[in-house]
Amino acid sequence: MDRIFRPLLWAGFSLTLPLPYFMIEPGRVPAAQLYLFAAVTGPLLYTDPGFTSGFIAGLFLAQSVLAGVLLWLLAGWIARRIAPPQRARAAVAFAVGLVVLALLPIYRAPLTHGPTPTNWLGVWR
Repeated sequence: MDRIFRPLLWAGFSLTLPLPYFMIEPGRVPAAQLYLFAAVTGPLLYTDPGFTSGFIAGLFLAQSVLAGVLLWLLAGWIARRIAPPQRARAAVAFAVGLVVLALLPIYRAPLTHGPTPTNWLGVWR
């Protein structure tokens, strides 16, 4: 559990924590959606190598890398503060907390669901 605790925290945070992003309209989405947007704009940049495509791809890529690094650092900071014998219990507590968080209407994803707050499922519609 000791070696996998930080990556599990990072994955949970990436999938559920609402992070701000900036594009046409600002919003709050999980980092996983930013990763997806960055991955989708790659082929777009290849097929349409104009300024707009490059700008959008660059924004999504920069925000994805920044979000991933910050969440990795947050997961490491938390992992260092939890004693190894308590990490299994902490992982379950974090998982339950993140699932509850994902069910609340705290995300704002104007590129996918609309300008109103939504839960985690609404982000991916």
